[in-house]
Amino acid sequence: MVALILGFSKSWQLITDGFRIDKINSSLPKKAFSNDVIDPEISKIFDQKFKYLSKGCQTYVFKSLDDNYVIKFIRYHRYKIPLWLRVCTFFDVYRNKRLCYKDKLLKDSLKSYEIASNFLKDETAIIYVHLDKTNNINKKIELKDRLGKKYLVDLDIKGFVIQKKVKTFEDILMQHKNDEIELKKLANSFLYTTRSIYKKGFINDDYNCVKNSGFIDGKVIHSDVGSFLPKENLMAKENFEKEFFRFVRYFKKWSDKNAPFLSSHLDEKIKKMSQTL
Repeated sequence: MVALILGFSKSWQLITDGFRIDKINSSLPKKAFSNDVIDPEISKIFDQKFKYLSKGCQTYVFKSLDDNYVIKFIRYHRYKIPLWLRVCTFFDVYRNKRLCYKDKLLKDSLKSYEIASNFLKDETAIIYVHLDKTNNINKKIELKDRLGKKYLVDLDIKGFVIQKKVKTFEDILMQHKNDEIELKKLANSFLYTTRSIYKKGFINDDYNCVKNSGFIDGKVIHSDVGSFLPKENLMAKENFEKEFFRFVRYFKKWSDKNAPFLSSHLDEKIKKMSQTL
C-alpha cells in the first residue's frame, strides 16, 4: 500500500512537473506598495493567458499565448523548511541553521532579480520584475498547467519576472553544430554579452552557462536571472580572465564534446578581450 501511494505520488509529480498554485504563494513585503502607473506595453502582456512551459531551479515558467513572452513565478516553497523540521523541537540547532540558509538563499535570489531588472535588461531580455506587494497592476491573469487546469492569479501579490521568450542557447548551438563560422559567431555573441555584464560590475554565478542562456534577435543573452552578484575590480585583467574562464567551463565541456575547435577559440577570444581592458 505504501509503495502504491509513493508510486502514485511520484507519477503525479512527473505529470504535473510538481507545480501547485500554493508553491508560488508568499507574504511579499509591503515596502513598495505602489500606485505608479504600469507601462501600457507591459499591461498588454498581462492581458494575455499563459500556458505552463517548464520548471527552473527557482521558478515555474509559463509562456504567453502569442509565444513572445514568459512569466516566471518564484517557487517560494523552495525557501521553506519542511513541516517535520518545524514541529520537531529537539532539532532546534539544525532547524535554525536551515532557516538561515533558506533565508539567505531567498535574499540572494531576490537581489539577483533586482540587479537584472535595474542594470541588465539588455543582457537578460528582462521586461518587468515584481518582488513586492503592490496595488497598481490590478489584474488577474489566467494560467493553465500541464493538465489544462486553469488558475486566476492576482499579480499584485505574486513574485514574478517577465522576459521575452527566447530560444535556448543549447538548441541553437546544436543546430549549427557542423558550421564552424556560425558557431564562432554564437560564441562571440555569448562572450560579448558576458563582458557587458562584467563591465557593469556583476558576475553570473550560474554553473551551467549553456543550458541557462538564450538566443533572441541574433544575440545570446543570459536567460536565467537568479544568480547575479556584484563583484569588485572585475575589469582588472587577472580578475577578468579568472572569472571569465570559470564561467565558460561548461561551455567548453559542450564544445569539447561537440565542436572541439571552439574551446581554443573561447580561450583566445577571452585573452584578446582582457588585453583591451
